[in-house]
Amino acid sequence: MNKDLKKFIISLIASIVVAFAISYSYSAYQSYQREEKIDEVKKIFGFGESNKITSEVEENTNSQEAWQNQMLEMLELLGYSKVDTRPFYKRIYDKLTGKKVYNYIDKSGHEIEAGSLEFCNEVLYENLNIKNETVIVEVKDNKIIEKFFDGDKELIQIELTANDDYSSYDQKIYSYITKKTITVKDVLNKDTYLNTKNGIIEYEDGKTIEFTHKNSEMNGPAIETFPNGDKIEFNFVNDKRIGEAEKFYKNGDREIFTYGKNNKKNGSSTYYFANGDIEETIYVDGVLQGPAKYIYKDGVVEQYKYKDGKRIEN
Repeated sequence: MNKDLKKFIISLIASIVVAFAISYSYSAYQSYQREEKIDEVKKIFGFGESNKITSEVEENTNSQEAWQNQMLEMLELLGYSKVDTRPFYKRIYDKLTGKKVYNYIDKSGHEIEAGSLEFCNEVLYENLNIKNETVIVEVKDNKIIEKFFDGDKELIQIELTANDDYSSYDQKIYSYITKKTITVKDVLNKDTYLNTKNGIIEYEDGKTIEFTHKNSEMNGPAIETFPNGDKIEFNFVNDKRIGEAEKFYKNGDREIFTYGKNNKKNGSSTYYFANGDIEETIYVDGVLQGPAKYIYKDGVVEQYKYKDGKRIEN
C-alpha cells in the first residue's frame, strides 16, 4: 500500500475517534446541564418534595382513619350497635361537608354504670337507670362528637380531639343531668414514663376539681377549689378519694382528715383554727361521731362528744 494512502487512512480513523469523543462529551455535558436546570426548577416549585409530601399525607390519613375506627369500635365493645336511621338527604349533605354521622343504640340491656364510659358514672350519671339509650356520633378530621340520649332527652356530650400524630386524644365530657364538665388531657398516650396528665372537672356553681390521670383513671394528687376560695388537697386512687387530705379555708383555718369508703371522711380529724385553737374529732361516713377534744391556745382542754354531727356535752 502507498505510504501516503496508509498515512491518510490512519489520520482519518484518528479524526473520527476524536470527533466521536468530542461529540459524546458535549452530549453528556448538555445532558448534565439539562438535569441541573430540571433540578433547579423542581426546587423552585417544590416538585422534588411531592413523593415525600404524598407519603406524609397518606401516613396522616391512615393514622386518622385508624384512630377514628378505634373510637367507634370502643362504642361497639361497650354494647352499642350501629344502625342507619338518617334520611338520605342528610347523608348526602354530611358527605359533601366531609362529616361522617353514625347512629348507635344500646342493645346490651345494661344500665349506665361504671363500665359504660370512662369518667362518667359517679361524676356525670350518678347511677341513673336509663333504658332507651341511643347515640349519635359525628366524625370529622381529628374530632369526634358523641351525643348520648335517653329517647329524645340528651344525657351527655363527649368531644374527642386527637393530637397531631393521633397517638392520644383530649376528652371533654358535659353532662346535661348533673351540669358538670370534665376535661381530660392526653388519654391513651403512648408515653409510659410521663403518663400522668392533667384533667379538670368544672361545676356550674364555679367549683372545680383539678386532677391527674393514668390509663384513663383519676390517680394521684388533686385539688378541689370551692367558689368561696376554700381548697382541699387530696389523692385519687382509681377514681376514688383515698387517704389523708387537707382543707384550707379562706379565713386561715385548716383541717387534716382522711377519706375512706364512698369518698367520705372517715377516722380521726384535726382542725386548726386561725386563732391557734385545735379541735380533734372522729368522722364516720362523713358525719362527726364519738369523743372529741378542744384544745385552747392557752393549753386548756375541753372534752365532749358528737352524735350524728351534733355536739353533746359530757
